[in-house]
Amino acid sequence: MKLNLANRLTLTRILLIPFFMGALLVGNITQDHFHLLVGHVAAFCFFGIASITDWLDGKIARKYNMVTTLGQLLDPVADKVLVASAFIAFVELGIFPAWMISVILAREFLVTGLRLIGTAKQRIISADKLGKHKTLSQVITIQLTLLFVVARDYLIITGQRPNLQEGDWQFSSWSMLFLKILLAYCVVLTVWSGIMYLYKNFDLLRED
Repeated sequence: MKLNLANRLTLTRILLIPFFMGALLVGNITQDHFHLLVGHVAAFCFFGIASITDWLDGKIARKYNMVTTLGQLLDPVADKVLVASAFIAFVELGIFPAWMISVILAREFLVTGLRLIGTAKQRIISADKLGKHKTLSQVITIQLTLLFVVARDYLIITGQRPNLQEGDWQFSSWSMLFLKILLAYCVVLTVWSGIMYLYKNFDLLRED
């Protein structure tokens, strides 16, 4: 099957995920601070590129009439896998509490299941404005968190925080508070958008 340009960009976003995860979790294979910084900068760049493809594929699909059923299904799945990978990695790094990330992931799996049911019943459930706002808030939170991780590495290398240990993210209390407020906003928006998806498509859950 030949893919159009929009769907190729979506597929590229999916293919970037393992590179992003490998770079972000480079601490699993080395504790050298320079290598950690390089890996985390690479993760920041990979995620940025993936986010740009998300913006581009939708714009190209609409402008050049490349909207396809495959794209409508693949695009939200790519977004969810990318976002879920980042949040799971942040839990492993000890940055965010697991329960908040679990709430986000539960909503994503629920909506994905709803989309699959819709597909089986010949209905495509596209992302609405609230869902797009939710995705944007998640992307911003992830990108700022990655920037926070890079800043921590830089402070260690430059000798400004030489005594920081692995898993110690409290070197700047205000920035951690800011990130947790952002995450809390993501959780609220994620849950609310999930409820609205269920409300608008509740008829799909009824027995035929």
